[in-house]
Amino acid sequence: MAELSTHNPEFDIEASVGGKSQTIHVKPDETSDGVEYFICFSGDTQLTQIRMEGKDTWAQLWGDLSDADVQELGKAITHNK
Repeated sequence: MAELSTHNPEFDIEASVGGKSQTIHVKPDETSDGVEYFICFSGDTQLTQIRMEGKDTWAQLWGDLSDADVQELGKAITHNK
């Protein structure tokens, strides 16, 4: 398994969540079988965990965000990578 702190450092993105533009802190992680996902925080509060499901489609693994918010976060993560 890769050392994520070296290969996938944490980063910040700007995204609209709940209709409000905000800075989201993103912590990349991976499942035990090596699938990458992203833990998203607003301040100290964890908002969601998402991963890319297809070419341009993101899925929420944990959290209660709308699909539009999940796609917005995914788009911002993609542009940051």
